[in-house]
Amino acid sequence: MIIQENISLKNYNTLGIEAKAKFFVVIKSEEELVELLDNKIWIENKRFILWWGANTLFKSDFDGLVVKNEMMWKEIIKEEWNDVQVRIWAWEDWPEFVDWCVEKNIWWIENLAMIPGCVWASPIGNIWAYGVEVKDLIESVEWINLESKEKKIYKNSECKFGYRDSIFKNELKDKFVVTGVIWKLKIANENYELNINYSDIKRKIDESNINIANLSVKDIAAMIRDIRNNKLPDWKVIWTAWSFFKNPVVNKSEFEKLKEKYDNLLWFDFEDKIKLSAWQLIEMAGFKGMKVWNAWTYQYHALIIINEWWSGQEVMEFASSIQSKVKEMFGVDLEPEVNYV
Repeated sequence: MIIQENISLKNYNTLGIEAKAKFFVVIKSEEELVELLDNKIWIENKRFILWWGANTLFKSDFDGLVVKNEMMWKEIIKEEWNDVQVRIWAWEDWPEFVDWCVEKNIWWIENLAMIPGCVWASPIGNIWAYGVEVKDLIESVEWINLESKEKKIYKNSECKFGYRDSIFKNELKDKFVVTGVIWKLKIANENYELNINYSDIKRKIDESNINIANLSVKDIAAMIRDIRNNKLPDWKVIWTAWSFFKNPVVNKSEFEKLKEKYDNLLWFDFEDKIKLSAWQLIEMAGFKGMKVWNAWTYQYHALIIINEWWSGQEVMEFASSIQSKVKEMFGVDLEPEVNYV
C-alpha cells in the first residue's frame, strides 16, 4: 500500500473532471484498509472513498486523501435446492458480475444488466432498474467501521433500504467502507417467471415480435443491454455520470394538481406516494439535447449530462439550472443522484 501525492483524478471519475487529490491510495484487502486507518495521513486529513467514479462530481481539487477500493473476488458460497448465495467483493465490476451470474444460470439479477459501476456501490444507493431493486436480492452487506476499525455484517433488514437510499447514505455516511456483498439468488428452474413488466422491455418484445414463451434469462439480459446501449452514452468515449438526478417522489395531492396541468405525465405508484419521471420533466422543461458551452444533456436521454472540458463547478451550475427550471414549472425538487465532492 503506497500513498501517493498530487494525483490527477480525471481518470477516476466518469465525468472526466480534471481535479487533483492531495493524497491518493489504492487498497486491495480488508487488512490494507485497517492498516490505513492507523496511518497519520488518514488521521490528519479529510477523506473521500471513491466508489468507481460513476456517480462522483469533484467540485474542485480535493485537499485530502482519496481512497480507491480495489478488493476483487467472487464465489458461490451456498447452494440448496434452487437457492444460491453468492459473495462478491466490493470492487468487482457490476456488469461483469451480472453476466457471470447469467452464464451460470443464476437468476433474479438479469434485469440489472449493464448498470455502470462496481458492486460496493449497489447497496449504498440501492440501485434500481427495469423493475428490480437490489434490496430484494441482498442477503447481507460486509463493511468496515472506519471509527472502531471493526468488521461488520449487516443483514438486509439492518440496511434500511429505501428508494435509491440506505443506512450507508444516512446514519453511516463517511463512517464505513463496504468490502463485500452476499446475494440471495436462484438457480434456473422451470417455474421461474421473468420480470418483463417494465415498459421498455414490453416495447422491445412487441417491436421484435418475440414469443414470450421462448424467452430465457440470457435473452432478458441481452435485451436490456441492447436497450441501454441504444439510449445511453459509452462512458469510455463520452464523459458522463449517466442518470444525474433521482426520479422525484411527490404525495398524491401534489400529483393530482400536476395532472390537471400536464395530463401526459409519466408516473408510478410508490408506496403511498407517486414517483415521477425525472427525464420527462427535464425534457418538458426544454433541456433535452441543450448545450451550454461545454456541457449538455444527452440528445437521446434528458436525464444524462455530458461533460466536455468543463470544471466540476461549471457542471454543477449547469445541473442547478435544470433543477431551477423544473422547480419553476412543476414545483418539484430534483435531487442529484451524483455525489458532489
